[in-house]
Amino acid sequence: MKKTMIKASILIFCLIAGMTVGAYIGLVLGGTFLGGFDIHLLTGLEGYEITTYIGAFIGGIVGIIIGTKIKLKIINK
Repeated sequence: MKKTMIKASILIFCLIAGMTVGAYIGLVLGGTFLGGFDIHLLTGLEGYEITTYIGAFIGGIVGIIIGTKIKLKIINK
């Protein structure tokens, strides 16, 4: 039971960390490169908002992958 809780907490932590880092990078890149475009007229969202959501999604996927690798290292010990 304890190992299961540790494995689940590793995955959840990596997911949250990945989403946070991905959203931050998306916010910075979106504000830098897409700030001058009028994307708001076409989509209803600003460019930095779109890249923040995309960055959080990609960061979550990468976080789960990294968390799974960490979990497998712990299992093999």
